[in-house]
Amino acid sequence: MNCKPMEALLLAVVDGRATAEERDRAGRHVAGCQACARRLEEMSATWSALEELPAVEPSAWFDTRLAARMRESQPKAGWLGRLPKGMRWIAVAAALAAMAIWISLRPPAGRPAPATSPQNQQDFAVIQNLPELENYDVISNFEALSALPGAQTVDHSQQME
Repeated sequence: MNCKPMEALLLAVVDGRATAEERDRAGRHVAGCQACARRLEEMSATWSALEELPAVEPSAWFDTRLAARMRESQPKAGWLGRLPKGMRWIAVAAALAAMAIWISLRPPAGRPAPATSPQNQQDFAVIQNLPELENYDVISNFEALSALPGAQTVDHSQQME
């Protein structure tokens, strides 16, 4: 007979959890198995020794200290974990909706935002004509041309009169 499953049954017999049928089955097995009979005696002796020990009463602050240690060992919850469970889904849905609106209102990548005011349109026109404006700066400064060999100096103040 296999004695390994009988060990749990013997422990149930010793601590009083076994039914009448289980006690009878364990008794029949122990009558025919010396190893299990010794094991039952050892378990009974250990159980008797444990029953003789005085019951230990926890201190008055045991529950308080245990609760504090359990709170310290728990991971800290983020802002979502602090919300009641019913509100968590609402917060996640609101965040996703806000993100969808923000993404839909952004201008497409690679293109500047459209100019809406007349001042913005005028500034954009100036930027489009930037190469011509750079050439205008060079042409409007005649001092560089006067340094060329054979250049004649022209007095602009006399021409305006």
